[in-house]
Amino acid sequence: MNGTPIAAGDTNVLIVGVTSFLGKAILARLVDQVHIGRIYLLLAGDDQDTDSAPVEVLLRQMFPLWRANELRDRIFCLTGDFTVPGCGIAPEGLSLCRDQVHQILHCGDNTDLSASLEQSRRIHTEGTLHVLQLAEDLHRHGKLRRLDYVSSAYVCGRKRGVTTEDDLERGQTFSNYYEQSKFEAEILVRQYAARLPICVHRPSIMVGHSYNGYTPNFKVLYWPILLLAKDMLPFVVCNPQAYLDIVPVDFVADSISTLMNVSKAVGQTFLLTAGIGQEIRIRDILHDAYEIAGLKRRPVIPFWLFEVLARTPFARMLPMQFWALVEAAKPYFPYLRGNAVRFDSRMSLKVLAKYGIKPPDWQDYKQEILNFCVATRWGKRLPLPEYSYYLPARSIQVV
Repeated sequence: MNGTPIAAGDTNVLIVGVTSFLGKAILARLVDQVHIGRIYLLLAGDDQDTDSAPVEVLLRQMFPLWRANELRDRIFCLTGDFTVPGCGIAPEGLSLCRDQVHQILHCGDNTDLSASLEQSRRIHTEGTLHVLQLAEDLHRHGKLRRLDYVSSAYVCGRKRGVTTEDDLERGQTFSNYYEQSKFEAEILVRQYAARLPICVHRPSIMVGHSYNGYTPNFKVLYWPILLLAKDMLPFVVCNPQAYLDIVPVDFVADSISTLMNVSKAVGQTFLLTAGIGQEIRIRDILHDAYEIAGLKRRPVIPFWLFEVLARTPFARMLPMQFWALVEAAKPYFPYLRGNAVRFDSRMSLKVLAKYGIKPPDWQDYKQEILNFCVATRWGKRLPLPEYSYYLPARSIQVV
């Protein structure tokens, strides 16, 4: 791609992983970008109803009826499964992609940090390989201009120190199989980047929308707060000095949907993080939870002390429900301990600033995040239909 502005409706996009939290947020923005024509969604479904059923369900979730009706002639289902060779696309679907698709966005993901290595690799490593192979076919035989791949800032693993957009293999170990499989996927992406136009996006820990707090997932940041909300903890186990790099999903979606239309982004990697100096310490998150969500204060103990207590008769004094919660929270322990990894995202943020995009400060949206938790009883009920939590896409500058 060169620097020539793209004409209105000139780009047809195939989205892999649109049903993810981030995928939906990006779709909500792409539908209002003037250069976007048709949008094809790779969705599981019956070959006999590929033209309507899966897309109808998604449109009803994401848009009010009048808007869904408007989008029916622009958004189409492509039946498939990116975790199998060929992305599970039938020959006629492949022919359509070669003829119609100019750009692929791959944001297929599984954020279950307790998943096995086999499960994680099937989705992240092998799934990414299948998408890369599809992209190579479309680039060679079709009209594909670029592939945008959503990775993770945590491909950096547990190795201490500062990491930048250029870092990948740094002799690191990993906190979980999610990080490891995403790292392996990026290795593949780099190999294919020698012959494919690819842009890589690495978000850090994503939380809900900064303007209304909406999230369907209560993980990582939410776990210590969720455990407090259940009022079953005699204490909180964490490192209060540990910091987390947190960004709201709308910042990540704004960034990716914008960079997808920046020709110079091809061949680049972007860290979509808060960055050095903008992280939030766990002690501050707990303080905000006490003040805003009205949660009962509990003493904080370090992990080493908790591990000692767990081996003493004291452990039998705690109810089974407590230990069940601890077991469910274990995948998040490495982040609550802190691993002293920091993200130098100055280059990425400098590029995004040209388009008016910057990660908001936690202090500016913490009220919305915590109020949503309380209002929905931690996701048990949504006061409003899901589509009401998506703002219209922001205006995107064509470059």
